[in-house]
Amino acid sequence: MDMTTGKRSAPEGRHPAADIRAEAQKRAASMREMALRVLVPPLVRRLDARRIWLFGSVARGVPSKDSDLDVLVEVGENAAGLPFKERVAAAYDVVADAPLAFGCDVIPWTTAELAAKHRAGGPFFRTLWGERELLYERGR
Repeated sequence: MDMTTGKRSAPEGRHPAADIRAEAQKRAASMREMALRVLVPPLVRRLDARRIWLFGSVARGVPSKDSDLDVLVEVGENAAGLPFKERVAAAYDVVADAPLAFGCDVIPWTTAELAAKHRAGGPFFRTLWGERELLYERGR
């Protein structure tokens, strides 16, 4: 810390932005690891998940200390027959029971809903799909 300016000084030859970027990447890795350990297994069981992706700042590797985890679940056959609201409720039951150190938003879509979103090509879905990171795939 520079005592005259009150700012953190970067190591010799490093730009402060490099430290911020490295810190964000560590935070993203930690959040990913926690999701894999405590969130993915119960989501797979509860929603018969075929695939689970991250999207948003964690998937991009740039979460802030206030970032939450954004999760897209492609639900399996056993959960596909449930109305969307019931799938959302089941997903948030999992989140509420998970010992996460951060917030988490979950979108539980069926394969048909994913295909429809793909065809519609709205800006939210295009962004989500473009930055997604696969966390889980059945049989893999």
